[in-house]
Amino acid sequence: MDLYRARIERLSKWAKKKKAPPVTIELVPTDRCNLNCLSCWRRGWDKKKLEERYKQEMSDERLLELVDEAVELGVLEIAFVGGGEPLARKVTLKMFKKMKEYNMIGDLVTNGTLFTKKSIEMMVKIGWDRIKFSIDGPDAKIHDYVRQTKGAFKATVNNIKYFAKMKKKYKTDKPRLILQSVLSKENYKKFPELVKLAHRIGVDEMTLLPLTVFDESMRHLKLTKKEVKEFIPILRKCIDMANKFGIETNYHEFLDEKYILKTEDMNSVLEEELDNFIKKEYPRSRSYKKNFLFLPCYAPWIHMTILPNGNIAPCFSPWVWETNVSVKNHSLKELWYGDYFNKFRKIIFNRKLPDNCKKCCVWEVFNNRKVREGLVEVLG
Repeated sequence: MDLYRARIERLSKWAKKKKAPPVTIELVPTDRCNLNCLSCWRRGWDKKKLEERYKQEMSDERLLELVDEAVELGVLEIAFVGGGEPLARKVTLKMFKKMKEYNMIGDLVTNGTLFTKKSIEMMVKIGWDRIKFSIDGPDAKIHDYVRQTKGAFKATVNNIKYFAKMKKKYKTDKPRLILQSVLSKENYKKFPELVKLAHRIGVDEMTLLPLTVFDESMRHLKLTKKEVKEFIPILRKCIDMANKFGIETNYHEFLDEKYILKTEDMNSVLEEELDNFIKKEYPRSRSYKKNFLFLPCYAPWIHMTILPNGNIAPCFSPWVWETNVSVKNHSLKELWYGDYFNKFRKIIFNRKLPDNCKKCCVWEVFNNRKVREGLVEVLG
């Protein structure tokens, strides 16, 4: 079963007041990183505060236990994200192997610099599913500046090439190699060259992520409205180029400029969707199922995020940063089916979007829209 179908199936159970396990765990194994990117949330933290966070990280043993608990609960996918760089902890490679022994789906977001030839070959041989490499420019000048690390571009590109080589050697299409770029003033004019690079090194897919300002020190990197208007024709050109090369992208989603400009105000985008579509077409009903079909977000019913210190919530929002509830002293099953996750479900079921949704990842708007369409098709 693919992940989209699994989401629809499990949400359909919740819509009928039946419980179902989460589809995906989004796991941040560490806040440590070997780079110092200009667009990273860590830039808003001083060294002392970061050192305190590092000391609070879960043990290797607990991280490995989480894989067992996830399987027992019925989780289909674990997506390793930052945080810091997932590969900065050696235990992540052990987790990858353990997951694949259970036939779980594996997703990884990485800066791509810490792979070795041995670990690359291992990832190919175990059938790891997807790797999203963060590359912010088509050359070392741009990428290394944004990453604030000399040699980062060369290391990542060489590792992607080696992945492509190993895939050919073992005659497999896994892992799917994805080039992921944060849009900024430094690179928006260079996206056509980025598409050419992706084609040249064996990338299967490209994704764009608009910059979210987590700290004022990165404000200067965000595109102005004028620059966004300048970027849209460039983006159209990139879509045509990617299609020609056979590279899939999510670029078409960003032809509407609000998804680039409003990254610190995403709850207003969700509210707009709620007002213009859901509330007009599907007002509140006495039917629980009818109300469930048209919610602004479905994360609390299919998704959980876990930080390095064990903090847990439905998504990567201030909820997960501010909670005092941790998987260090609770099981996944206890939290998922208990009062803790039910309180989030109650908030969203009432079609309320708290301030914590302001800096939601823009991709979730698209994901929720697709899920809602699927639910209507199945249950509507």
